[in-house]
Amino acid sequence: MEGIGGLVPLLMIKLDPDRIIDKERLQAVMGCGADAIIIGGTQGITGQKINDLWEEVRPFPGKKIIEITNVECLLEGADEYWVPVVLNSSNPKWILGTHARAFHQIKRWNGQTLPRNLFPVGYIVLNPESAVAACTEADTQIDDDDMAGLAQVGHLLFRFPWIYIEYSGSFGSMDRLARLSGKAPALPLIYGGGIQWGWQAKQAAQFAHVVVVGNLVYESENLEADLREIRHAVSRD
Repeated sequence: MEGIGGLVPLLMIKLDPDRIIDKERLQAVMGCGADAIIIGGTQGITGQKINDLWEEVRPFPGKKIIEITNVECLLEGADEYWVPVVLNSSNPKWILGTHARAFHQIKRWNGQTLPRNLFPVGYIVLNPESAVAACTEADTQIDDDDMAGLAQVGHLLFRFPWIYIEYSGSFGSMDRLARLSGKAPALPLIYGGGIQWGWQAKQAAQFAHVVVVGNLVYESENLEADLREIRHAVSRD
């Protein structure tokens, strides 16, 4: 399936260090043909949990990404490090505060030069019931114009390589995603939230360059088949 600009959308799997994943589910993730695994979460993140999960996913053949939500997430060896900037947060802590502390730690193992594989990612959090919305004090009631404005400021002014539309646990409005894509067709969009079925992934892939699957990994009764269906929906007609 061709997505935005004729590009084939990417599938990424997000794993939460604070949640237990058994060997069978992990094998399904590792073998599903996803383009990347993201390690990251909102609550209960510790260095030990990050390290334990990292060791489990190390053999994954695709890209391995660590989302730096606090200094405990810093671990060497990832292909990319994503620094979330919550563009619709009402608390400056989630725009700059946590990042300043993280940078002090980064310099401890990389000297004075920031790693070339460290990238800021502009998040727009839209599910008011989610833990990430509560934690980051996100204004989830922004209208379409404000959302488009934040996304364009993040990408065009601040040069964030990705804008992540985060519904976290709930399948979001594809109409809103379509309108955002229409207002700013050049935006490099990631969509995450509530992907349980192939048809949902296919809809999201029409408007986003990357589709992220998270909770399904822990909740599916037939994970291997579900991920296969989603992989097929994202990458093919």
